[in-house]
Amino acid sequence: MNMVRAMIIGRNVPKIYWPEATKWCVHILNRSPTVAVQDKTPEEAWSGMKPTVEYFRVFGCLAHVHTPDQQRIKLDTKSKKCVLLGVSEESKAYRLLDPINNRIIISKDVIFEEGKNWNWEKNEQENHQANLDWGDAVSNTENQSVENEINNAEQQDAEISSDDPIQAEAHNEPNIPAAAPVEGRARRSRRQPIWMADYDKREGLSDDDTAAVMLMTDDDPVIFEEAIKSKRWRDAMKREMEAIEKNKTWELTDLPKGMKPIGVKLIFKTKLKENGEIDKFKARLVAKGYAQQYGVDYTEVFAPVAKLDTIRIILSTAAHHGWSIFQLDVKSAFLHGELNEEIYVQQPSGIRADG
Repeated sequence: MNMVRAMIIGRNVPKIYWPEATKWCVHILNRSPTVAVQDKTPEEAWSGMKPTVEYFRVFGCLAHVHTPDQQRIKLDTKSKKCVLLGVSEESKAYRLLDPINNRIIISKDVIFEEGKNWNWEKNEQENHQANLDWGDAVSNTENQSVENEINNAEQQDAEISSDDPIQAEAHNEPNIPAAAPVEGRARRSRRQPIWMADYDKREGLSDDDTAAVMLMTDDDPVIFEEAIKSKRWRDAMKREMEAIEKNKTWELTDLPKGMKPIGVKLIFKTKLKENGEIDKFKARLVAKGYAQQYGVDYTEVFAPVAKLDTIRIILSTAAHHGWSIFQLDVKSAFLHGELNEEIYVQQPSGIRADG
């Protein structure tokens, strides 16, 4: 707790963030030398890999987080001032606090000023002043509304005199709300945008076709016992297993002692074309990743994706030179990746190889 106290006092961080400071202290201690483990850090003794400390920063220091282009307009600032509260538990990124909006931001694109910290006293004074201003405004508005109601009532009483008894009697009767007009609102006709001309909105499909498509997608088998009864799903499973064997995704072996295998499952899906017709029947073999625990079975989550900026550059270059663009689909693209770790999975239910 001395480390936690020093971190909070050193950067004048409010005490409500002591859990974040405690997590950061534990994170540092697990990657620091200790007497309990000889010539190793606790993290190295647990994972077998020597940890790096290059990403360590001062807790509570000032951080400038980059704001993506999608979240700002042309004249907005490109960064936002935040406070470092540690690292994320789910990715290799920093965990930062936006004191103005009071929300947590997870980001790796950060520039730190470790010698500076956030002015928490100024932030509290501004919030206190805002509350005072808001309270004064509310009280002034209420007083003004009460005075207006009194003045209006006195004016109405002065206008309605005893010279006109019929009007006075009508004034004492309860108010009856007037009937609202039944006229409908005029609607403005909207024209379809030009860019939607190339899109198929499924307007050509009849009710029967739509019902057939819904039935086809809803009737996809859920378990292996249902799929094995149909030839089209048997062929889909055969194609999936051939692709796995062709890419040499796994090899049949005995499970070593102390290792825990991951279960797998076949997912069946009917792929449709743009006009609603059946394209193909797809069977995918997926691992039951929900059975794994972060920090025990894996330490990071990474999936390579195509960057939209790169796609735009390719399209603009092709349009400038008049090139033709061809689109292709790589079957089982995820199987082309390489794994450095040894992972053991169970054989699919109903499809077992002898060996």
